Amino acid sequence: MKYKLTMSGWALPVALLAIIYIPGCSESTVDASAESDADKVVVSTEVTQTKAVVKTPAKNSGTVKSNQKAGGYSYIAVDINGEVFWLATAISNAKPGDKIAWKDHAVMIDFNSKALGRVFKQILFVSQVMPASALVSRSHSGTVIDSMNSAGYSYIQVEENGARIWLAAPETRIETGQTIHWDGGAAMRNFTSKSLNRSFEKIFFVSAIDQS
Repeated sequence: MKYKLTMSGWALPVALLAIIYIPGCSESTVDASAESDADKVVVSTEVTQTKAVVKTPAKNSGTVKSNQKAGGYSYIAVDINGEVFWLATAISNAKPGDKIAWKDHAVMIDFNSKALGRVFKQILFVSQVMPASALVSRSHSGTVIDSMNSAGYSYIQVEENGARIWLAAPETRIETGQTIHWDGGAAMRNFTSKSLNRSFEKIFFVSAIDQS
């Protein structure tokens, strides 16, 4: 007698499901595991940038602590209200203890002086330094009496409060009789202009002339 194995109408689908479904290997289980692992891996793409902090001096004057000359420059350490700043300027004979002043400056960060063989974290480049007593800080105005241009400078004679004085400023077109204004200035005595071939008993060097 031959027997034929058969399954009822509901037994076959159940058997197939039993074969297809293996606990722990379902699609949903794999996805959850992948998501869990992905959460554990954090790739940081953030770039940390270090910004240079520029220190601004409280004023444009201070007391000389040292003066090192190299490569055609004077590197001067100055004490300004208890904080030390470095200046780079034209060769100067300023000595420790001298009180000096300067006009505008440009800040350089991480400046490498090959002549000195050192790097300055911050240094102020100034065109010139002068005795602090020579720096005039109040505003002035006057009427132009005479002017002449030479070697990139304008030499201007003005009348201010009845007194005639000479100014030296970056070259600019000036007309006799007009009123000009200037702020501050460094007084120089017995100054000789080689390009003009003349000497001035006293002249004020100013950074700019305002004709407004």
